[in-house]
Amino acid sequence: MHHTVKTLGKETIIYSISNIIVRGCSYLVLLLQTNLLTPSAYSIITEFYGSYIALGHVIYDLAMDVTYLRFVHRLGKSYTFNAVITILLVTSFIFSILLIVFIPQIAKLTNHLVHIRYFYYMTGILILDTLLMIPLARLRVEKKTFEFLLVKFLQSFAHIIFSFVLLYCPICLNSIAYWISNGLHIQIALNELDAVFIANLLSSVTALALLFAQFQGFYWVWHGHTMAMIGRYATTSFFTILFFKVNETLPLLCFRKLVPNNFYTTHTKEEILGNFGTSCKLTVCITLGIQAFKYAAEPFFFANSDRKEAPRLYSQTMYVFILVSCFCLLLLSINVDWIAKILIPNARYRYTIDTVPYLAFVYILLGIYYNLSTAFKLSNHTQYNTWISAWGSLVIGLTAFLMIPRFGHWGCVYASMSGAVAMGLLGYYMGQRCYPIPYPKQGFLILLFTFLVFRKIPLWRTQLAFLGIGWSYICLHTTILILFSILAVIWKKSTKLKK
Repeated sequence: MHHTVKTLGKETIIYSISNIIVRGCSYLVLLLQTNLLTPSAYSIITEFYGSYIALGHVIYDLAMDVTYLRFVHRLGKSYTFNAVITILLVTSFIFSILLIVFIPQIAKLTNHLVHIRYFYYMTGILILDTLLMIPLARLRVEKKTFEFLLVKFLQSFAHIIFSFVLLYCPICLNSIAYWISNGLHIQIALNELDAVFIANLLSSVTALALLFAQFQGFYWVWHGHTMAMIGRYATTSFFTILFFKVNETLPLLCFRKLVPNNFYTTHTKEEILGNFGTSCKLTVCITLGIQAFKYAAEPFFFANSDRKEAPRLYSQTMYVFILVSCFCLLLLSINVDWIAKILIPNARYRYTIDTVPYLAFVYILLGIYYNLSTAFKLSNHTQYNTWISAWGSLVIGLTAFLMIPRFGHWGCVYASMSGAVAMGLLGYYMGQRCYPIPYPKQGFLILLFTFLVFRKIPLWRTQLAFLGIGWSYICLHTTILILFSILAVIWKKSTKLKK
């Protein structure tokens, strides 16, 4: 069993390294954007990518990546790949036609009539990313880690190059406008925001070209029984993922509408939204690990579901996840000030960095819920996932409605945290009824302890100021390292005793 957990850990580390490289490239793109755009202009990027494109991905993807992982071993790699790709090609075409037809109404509803062309860019991004999804999932299933990492890296590197060229070489952007004018007979003046979307489109095209070999031998599959079976499983997973994504995006989606115009004395609410969107990206060290864990854990959970010791295996996985996540959160809380100065050199974007540890804590809670939701997947009660996610959306919506007008961007934090806590508690209760897993209670105590500690870290830094900045940081880091080392040793000894 320890060997199996170690294998999962190794795969998580591999994906973490790849994600660090990819996110490092994304950070460079962020630097290029924030160096040129004002916080008010960047708020448009935050809203489109943080809300509209994020939700669009869920609708276009239709949970087919999870469905592919579920059926690939049952129906065969080639057949499952072709069946899922067939579904996505048909649905993407339908969704894109509907989206293009209703873009004027959507732009009016979201108060973005001035930015209506960005919705057309969004459509292209959604189509390309949907086509990339299953080939990347196929590489994960086939354990072609190097190929997976290479594609992700080259896509990210292309994003940097295209962003730099389009943002800082106006002649290139003007050339694209000239091509659109002559080729499509549409007169348009492109700006820096256009460059952001176009760079994304071009990087996705690059990744699709690299994965073109995955589509060789593709044939249409439309067998009624297969499609019905895939559709039944995907439907429940789709609504679960949809509500889950609504939980993430709803506070940002509501921010501009709920915050009064004169709420902030020194900033406009658009500038705060741009700041807050940047702060969300500073949780990168936590979100990277959780995303890497998901990449490795999805095949792992399904592959080990038939083993007798599976419940205890999942219990150990949860404890390790909490231990590592909490350790990283405390390190982030201690160092967030100087990390922000390095990663966001433009001081205009550092107004909301005090929210970063709380945002990271929310992602950890969602990662814990992801572990808990394993019980629903393995017991074929995935509908509970949907209802719990819907419950989280309701809690977040109500909290956002009450908190955002009163607390501004902190209301977004409170809403997200309340929804994650509600989902975690209900997920634990329902999961134990469907598929009992003996989760170690000390893991949840560590989580509570971490929350209480990181809220006091700014106070501790003040109280240890007499040691000097350097020694106070050393003292805090050493204390956390010793504490979590002791917890890890105790866990290792207890698991040996249980064998």
